[in-house]
Amino acid sequence: MITGTCIGGSGEDKMISRRNFFSIVTLMAVLFFLCMGTNNLKDWWNDYTVNTYTETAENYPSRIHLYIPGNDTSEEAAQDGTDHDGGGNLYASRDMVVLIGDGEGIYGRAVREWVMYSRRKMTEYATLSAYAGAKEDAGWPEMLIIDSKCVDWGEPGETDFLAACVEQGTHLVFSSLPDVSVIEDNDRVRNLLGIRKVKARETAAAGLHLYEGFLLGGESIYLPEEGEKEAGKEGEIVFPGETNGAGAPVFPWYLLSSGTKVYMKGIPGDPTVDTEDYPALIWRKSFGTAYVFAVNGGYMEGIEAIGLLSAMSAEMYSYEIYPVINAQNMVLAGYPGLADENREGMERFYGWSLNDVFQEVLWPNISTVLNRYEYKATCMLTPQFDYTDAAFPDPEQLAYFLKIFREASAEVGLSGLCVSDTPVGQKLEEDGRFVMDAVGGYEFASFYAGNLSGDEIETALQSDVLSSVVTVVRNYGEGDTQIIQLLSEHVTGQMAFDIGFEYNYKGDFLVKCLETALGYLNVSFDMERVAYPDGKEDAWENISPHFGTTVAAIGETFREFDRTTVSECDMRIHQFFAMDYRDNRKGDRIRIQISEGAGSGWFILRTHNETIGELEGGSWRRLEKDAYLIEAQGGEVIITMEPADARFYK
Repeated sequence: MITGTCIGGSGEDKMISRRNFFSIVTLMAVLFFLCMGTNNLKDWWNDYTVNTYTETAENYPSRIHLYIPGNDTSEEAAQDGTDHDGGGNLYASRDMVVLIGDGEGIYGRAVREWVMYSRRKMTEYATLSAYAGAKEDAGWPEMLIIDSKCVDWGEPGETDFLAACVEQGTHLVFSSLPDVSVIEDNDRVRNLLGIRKVKARETAAAGLHLYEGFLLGGESIYLPEEGEKEAGKEGEIVFPGETNGAGAPVFPWYLLSSGTKVYMKGIPGDPTVDTEDYPALIWRKSFGTAYVFAVNGGYMEGIEAIGLLSAMSAEMYSYEIYPVINAQNMVLAGYPGLADENREGMERFYGWSLNDVFQEVLWPNISTVLNRYEYKATCMLTPQFDYTDAAFPDPEQLAYFLKIFREASAEVGLSGLCVSDTPVGQKLEEDGRFVMDAVGGYEFASFYAGNLSGDEIETALQSDVLSSVVTVVRNYGEGDTQIIQLLSEHVTGQMAFDIGFEYNYKGDFLVKCLETALGYLNVSFDMERVAYPDGKEDAWENISPHFGTTVAAIGETFREFDRTTVSECDMRIHQFFAMDYRDNRKGDRIRIQISEGAGSGWFILRTHNETIGELEGGSWRRLEKDAYLIEAQGGEVIITMEPADARFYK
């Protein structure tokens, strides 16, 4: 009679009972099931060919009610500050902003965007004299934003009018300054601008110093360290504003009078210059209840003006609250590629195929960095880079990436770009046919347009493969001012900034301006450089450190803003456009009323040496000293303020 099983080795035989043997076999079976069956169950429970980011589009209202600056001009609204239209929008009669300058120029278009984002009203005049002649008894505006080229500085009456504006409490913002000769020769102009002396008509600085408390993101010293590459070379050291042929910041050197506060200075190359004598770049002069802001250099000659105006407005009042988007996106443009193409280049720079590099090298590196700072990837798929060769996309690669992206909560969009001259309509037709054959179809919620023209984007959106798209991502171009927009009732446009692999001083300044104005950022990384490198400097081993540096720099500085994919950001853009609000303060309580139907929304609150004690109707996060992110969860938010404890900021 057999009573056990012999296992074993030398010496005394070791026996186990049938019960123990059965237990061991059962345990091994369970372990096998856990190890081998989990992935199969995951595949069964999760349909990787379904894009969860298209589901939010079903929740959009049939009509989006937009805030329209200047929509409400009724006498009743002027008295109580509100008016309700049939759609439930709350239009606040806020103080007027007057633009003196070219409304179609870069200054004017940037000011228009800022006015719309901050829910103000605006009128435009080509010259100061035209505004002075038309003003009559219309009342004094909240602020004048002035291009100095549109002021006749030789006419004393215009200087008198500016002085009268200040006396009545109107803030002046000079987006550019008069010629140095005007400032040298005119005492009244110098007094208005807070300039004591012109030390030099032009100076080339070694760096820039942005002080804490103006733009969000804290203090920045843009000063190349010894051993860094020469300014302006290979995108390493690029300064914001005006620069000379060597890439160094240039501007007139002004010494300021008393009653001024400086937000940004140049750093001279001469180490013997006292700090208080550094050339001023952005400052304000106090005149009782009004401020005069001056910008020395080209810092408002682009989209940065929107953030600078938000920062200036926060300085004008005891508190400032304005709506923001609260979305941070990381876009991998042209990733992944699915065709085994550019074999010669891939072999020369990597020794691997394109598919192997994208799968085995890039994704482990990219996902590790993004996860460290809790970012979600938006991967703009490129089935083929070259539609004229014989390398076709691999269906198995598509299935693989859809699976790992779903597990990583990454979004899969479709890119409209390629390296061949294939028209965008033909490219998308081929992409749609491939996706249908490979996985039975896939609904894309986002489309990467890059630098495609408006007509090309319109053509692309008519293709079947993009029928479910809710947002279009386009690259920032010189002179662009529309950071976000509505392309149609249900399709938004988002501006992306191709600074991912070249995060220089100019890019850092731009990011601070965007975060200050909208709590929004959309950074794109051009992955076509990896697939079709022009040289060794484009190989992943050389640009991946820049990828990590960019994500770390932004992620560390702006931790409190939400990380989103572009489709999640799309919903917040719709909410942003649909919402209007009004605010008022009595004592230590700030009350925000939000338009009906807007749902939840986000605001930035900026104060001066005050902190939030209590908040009803939402939640809040501290961004930095005197700056808070507010989530409004209903129609009204009440904030109780209290004096800031200095120990809190140490």
